[in-house]
Amino acid sequence: MDHNRRDFLAATAVATLAGSGSLMAQASSQSGPPDTPTPAPTSAAHSPKTSATTYQAPSDVRKIDIVNLREIEAQAAKVIPAGAFASISGGAGDEWTKQENQDAFKRRPIHPRYLTGRGAPDLSTTLLGTPISMPIITTPMAGHGLAHVSAEAGTAKGTAAANTLFVAPLLSNITMEEIAKASDGPKWFQIYLPADRGLARELLGRAKASGYRAIVVTIDSFIPGNRETLKRTKFRSPLPQANYPARVHGHGSPQKRDLGWEDIAFVKKETGLPVIIKGVLSPEVAAEAVDAGVAAIQVSNHGGRQLDEVPATITVLPMIADAVGGRVPILLDSGIRRGQDVFKALALGASAVAVGRPVLYGLALGGWMGVHTVLEHLRGELAMTMQLAGTPNVASISHRSLYA
Repeated sequence: MDHNRRDFLAATAVATLAGSGSLMAQASSQSGPPDTPTPAPTSAAHSPKTSATTYQAPSDVRKIDIVNLREIEAQAAKVIPAGAFASISGGAGDEWTKQENQDAFKRRPIHPRYLTGRGAPDLSTTLLGTPISMPIITTPMAGHGLAHVSAEAGTAKGTAAANTLFVAPLLSNITMEEIAKASDGPKWFQIYLPADRGLARELLGRAKASGYRAIVVTIDSFIPGNRETLKRTKFRSPLPQANYPARVHGHGSPQKRDLGWEDIAFVKKETGLPVIIKGVLSPEVAAEAVDAGVAAIQVSNHGGRQLDEVPATITVLPMIADAVGGRVPILLDSGIRRGQDVFKALALGASAVAVGRPVLYGLALGGWMGVHTVLEHLRGELAMTMQLAGTPNVASISHRSLYA
């Protein structure tokens, strides 16, 4: 997510509803089914003063029909208000990197192995000691309330229904505590580290107290990117940003703009939790991360939303995997649209992939059930690909599974 939008979300005094508690109340009243997540209202200490406006996020809760994940983008565009959809779907600059993230997968053909005598594959794996049903997790994304009235609670519940891991974003429309209570599934917490060490300690302490199992530090978005989509639409989210304490609102983004390895050490020391750095695009940074004691790295270009004309993540993954040498898990995001993409990422050295925009599109179309449907669709495509390629489990997928 670009820094301009983060600045606004951190400082906004105008919201769709009177705080995230009202956001969740609307989810409860409009989405129908009794199992729609409805966390407790946000406390005033963590929510800016807001005034009621008329932003209408989708509210359906249902399974959705999916032929492929590329097609649901156009479907989501019909139900998400235009400015919000442009904010979710858009990239930086000419959007070359955004498109290249998908195109680059096509240049890595799969090497199938037939007559193996193997049946249905096992997709289960483990990330930092947490067993998950498949090597697919939900990546952190800001402002889920733009896509659905259930906001991050809906995404967390849908992810848990798929028996995989949800990464909660700092810039959420409901608090990290509400997200933690929305499902019993495993969760990590993502942070844009504040410059104020006191504020950073407060946020990290709340995340640890809420039961998040690891901290994801985003390293590639510390100054504004060139989000021309937002400039054209002039869209600014009207929703509340729920995690910053009241004293922060109205004072611009508190984010630290000169991140260094000492900041990663600070997060490790303050929380005692595993730390993942998100935004790695070079083998040098990956190697330094391992030396610094980082628990995992996430190869990411922010979905093409931050710096245009950097390479696709799948392009740099083999070099980063070589630099890491299996010492820590590697996650990869940006451009995942098919199970074949997941397979190729695993073959080139990823331990799992993290999915972004398709999950938000599923949320918009069907709430938590839409999120679940998106993840199950990817599961099915990955299982098909693994079986046709002759790979019985995640560990058996390697560089030999692709043509050179």
